[in-house]
Amino acid sequence: FEFSCFLMDSVPSVEIDANGVFKYILIELSDGTSSKTIVRGYASEEYHADIYARVKPSLDALGLKSEVPGGGRIQHEASKKTILVYGYSQGFGRADHATTVALLSEAFPGYKISFSNTGY
Repeated sequence: FEFSCFLMDSVPSVEIDANGVFKYILIELSDGTSSKTIVRGYASEEYHADIYARVKPSLDALGLKSEVPGGGRIQHEASKKTILVYGYSQGFGRADHATTVALLSEAFPGYKISFSNTGY
């Protein structure tokens, strides 16, 4: 049990590009005992599914089950210390943006982080 918790803790809660507008997904992780939600967003990936394809192998290697409850877009303006979460994924549906904002707020203290359920 302790070992699996360590594995889950070894996965960063947030991994997004340092600046720009890009797609993101929420990923729900489970090791059979506990669960964790993480955020991943990269401008280099054209589709939400591409983000999952990039991240899933490393999660599988840790023995973690993963699924994507939804996605959207992130507008990250590092110079202004602002992040806007909005939109949805055509393939996975709309992520719970409030959950995303909560996770981003922990990773980016001092930022103004908000979300909108409008837009694509």
